[in-house]
Amino acid sequence: MTRSKLFWTGAILLAIIPMLLLDIPKHYIDWKDDVHDEQQFITQNTYQYSVQQKAVILHNMHTSNHALQILIYTKGIFCLLLFALGISVLLRYLKTEKKSGWTAVFPCFVLMAATTGLKLFSWTTFGGNSDMTILPDSPADTSLLKIYDQNFKGKVVYVDFWGTTCAPCLEEFRNFTKPLKDHYKNRPDLAYLYICGGMKLIWKQQLQKFNIEGSHIFLDKKDYAMLYHRSVRGAKDTILAMPRYLIIDKKGNIVDKDAPPPSQKDSIEARLDKYLAGK
Repeated sequence: MTRSKLFWTGAILLAIIPMLLLDIPKHYIDWKDDVHDEQQFITQNTYQYSVQQKAVILHNMHTSNHALQILIYTKGIFCLLLFALGISVLLRYLKTEKKSGWTAVFPCFVLMAATTGLKLFSWTTFGGNSDMTILPDSPADTSLLKIYDQNFKGKVVYVDFWGTTCAPCLEEFRNFTKPLKDHYKNRPDLAYLYICGGMKLIWKQQLQKFNIEGSHIFLDKKDYAMLYHRSVRGAKDTILAMPRYLIIDKKGNIVDKDAPPPSQKDSIEARLDKYLAGK
């Protein structure tokens, strides 16, 4: 293996390209979800948002549109510059060392494959941070109250059953979840539990993208349905639907099996205030 600084400089420049290049289709998918599909969602007005809520959604949509376009163009241009510079340095190395071009191909390919794998690995290994806790996958016989006893004793818990590709679920995260949490930021006796079903491959990416603070569990289709039905048993509507919100009081009782979403600000704050006061 060569020790030439020229070679490794060129190889590293080229190896950075896949890490940036993989972001571009991801940014495009985000743009499609957050801007293109969001426009259609609001135009259809399926969930009857108020004028003020639509204004918030449109503002966030335009902000996302601007930011994502800048990221796509900037990373695309940077990839071209890295490619030109990397090839230029490698050609200089080959000319200086009088080597065949094939001697540089294999090491560069291995290095690019390694950085590609590292990038893909980083997308799926997020383990949470101080504001996000990944709870262990629950076995099939777990109930919501067992999860409460193990993690939330003495707290009011706002529970959100959601899915990775559920448009209304993501709409709440994108525009209304953070304002609700900001309102209760000084209430350590209020916790948030997110139980997710869908595509595990993109679950942790969604958590990071929307910065969903709280505790998180991912379940496969069967376990998700079982836990959902155990949790809403006795409610008027037990049909599996996303999103579905519940409230657990400080004694560990499920006191609301059809709680309002974050977008219904006044209603959900009134409910949470009631249980936080111990009523």
